[in-house]
Parts: sequence; structure tokens; C-alpha cells
Amino acid sequence: METSIVVALITGGFAVVVALINKFRRDNHADHATVMDTLIEVHREVSRVGDKVDRHIEWHAQGGNGGRFADRDQG
Repeated sequence: METSIVVALITGGFAVVVALINKFRRDNHADHATVMDTLIEVHREVSRVGDKVDRHIEWHAQGGNGGRFADRDQG
């Protein structure tokens, strides 16, 4: 095989590898952005639920409803 053909094949092979690496990097960047958006939304929801639980516990601590649940204690 001629040297120029071998060099062209090697160069073409490396070009394909570089193109694949760049595609995977772009895909990974897009996936990372999607995951970050989801994590931010989950954090907001957890914080909101945590605030509700804190208010509810505070309500019980201040004597709201005598610390009892109406539907459970009616039996």
C-alpha cells in the first residue's frame, strides 16, 4: 500500500473519532442541562413540602386542635 493511502486512512479514522467525541460532548451537555433543570424543580418541591411540614409541626406545638387529629380521635 502506498504511504499516501495509509496516511489518508489514518487521518480519516482520526477525523471520525474526533467527530464522535464532539457529538457525545454536545449530547452530554444537553443531558446535563435537562438533569439540572429537573433537580432544581425537585429542590423547589422538597422545600415547599418541608415548609408545610414545619408549619404543621409548629401548629401542633402551639396547641392547635389540642395536638389531636379530628378524624383519628373520633373513634
